[in-house]
Amino acid sequence: MALREYVIRRSIYMILLIVVVVCFNFFLFRLPTFLFGASPVSLMLSDELRRNLTQDLLEQMYANFGLVPDPDIFDWIYMFWRYLVSMFTGNFGVSFLTQRPVIGEIVERLPNTLLLMGTSSMVAILLGIWTGVKVAGDPGSRKDVSAVTVALFIYALPVFWLGMMLLLVFGFMLPEWTEVMWGIRIGFPQFGTISYEVWEIARNDPWGALMVAADVLRHLILPMITLGIGGYGGYFLYMRNNLIDVMTEDYILTARAKGLDENQVLYKHGLKNAMLPMVTIIAMTFGFLIDGATLTETVFTWRGMGRFIFDSLLRMDYPVIQAIFLIIAITAVLANFVADLLYGVLDPRIKYG
Repeated sequence: MALREYVIRRSIYMILLIVVVVCFNFFLFRLPTFLFGASPVSLMLSDELRRNLTQDLLEQMYANFGLVPDPDIFDWIYMFWRYLVSMFTGNFGVSFLTQRPVIGEIVERLPNTLLLMGTSSMVAILLGIWTGVKVAGDPGSRKDVSAVTVALFIYALPVFWLGMMLLLVFGFMLPEWTEVMWGIRIGFPQFGTISYEVWEIARNDPWGALMVAADVLRHLILPMITLGIGGYGGYFLYMRNNLIDVMTEDYILTARAKGLDENQVLYKHGLKNAMLPMVTIIAMTFGFLIDGATLTETVFTWRGMGRFIFDSLLRMDYPVIQAIFLIIAITAVLANFVADLLYGVLDPRIKYG
């Protein structure tokens, strides 16, 4: 009963939070318009073109975008009402920039972002937890100090610099070296998510799907390694520090006094409790997968959500920004809710009520 009541209470809280986010979403991205009078139409038109436009044509452009020139309080209320209806009915509108439905633009880029962010996050999480557990069993040793030093160095590396170095070595220099040494160019793609040549060949080939998948994986390797290495340091340090703290608890001393093997103490008694703080971190990581990685996607010209969000912000593309922000907020709230429920599974001491 307590668990059901907790789920109902948290569900109501989530719904209220999403309503607040939806309202905040409208005003946040319209602050430049509200404070300074800037609008997407003003950004699209040069001063000369604006002077040559008639007032009727200018008003028609605003109407096409669902905007009002020089809006008063009643115009703001009308636009807010239209926005609420659109958001809660799933009608995200048309992008100001591409003149295409927003949901279509998101669907095109979302798989690329989920593939990149999902694989790189799994690499960082699994590698960070595994190495963190390995060194936490012997804190202060040479192995531990070396691992912490490397993790701190990696944690401090700018992700965009790491991506550019990997691209320089494995995308540009490696093919040149292999061509000189063996007469064949071996390396990784320098940009994009798929090669144009592969796409053209695959369209008329019965094995086209496999060819496309293999080429996408080739393009994925360098950005995935960049984000995986960039995120590894944080997970390693979290896991190591949590486990070292847990290994000082009284029940760990009791387990050792019973004569249990050190690996049993570490993995059976220590790791499970050390994973509790990691649950929230991992859940929030997957909750924010769809926001992409703007810098990495830019370096590798990866057609994902991160760069799309950045371009939309620069051009004040309200429909795109609103839709993506709302989706990110909902996934983050749901991820936090899942993390709360997992706490009770991992730690029986936690009671709902």
